[in-house]
Amino acid sequence: MSNIEFTKKDLENVATLSRLSLTEEEKEKFLNEMKEILNYVGQVADMAGGNLESSGGATYGNQFLNSFNKNETREDVILNQGGEYTEKLLSDAPDRQGDFVKVSKVIKK
Repeated sequence: MSNIEFTKKDLENVATLSRLSLTEEEKEKFLNEMKEILNYVGQVADMAGGNLESSGGATYGNQFLNSFNKNETREDVILNQGGEYTEKLLSDAPDRQGDFVKVSKVIKK
């Protein structure tokens, strides 16, 4: 398990960079909380690196390795010419201005 050291000096440096002024009581409280958080992050990092066995057992997750759920992208293919349907769409609009649909003003100044 990773043992990440986080000292009171480290906390004071973080507080300075964050422009926080902490009392001694707050420093002790936050120091303990940061140590717990970093310890947990270290455990997660160890599990991700394969250094710890998960609660599901040593083979947990193997069922997903050869899964068919993979992101696949398709090549973009143009199916029509630009402007092919413009006139038909604009002719169905209630009002138009050139090649645009004209709408009423929604926002007041």
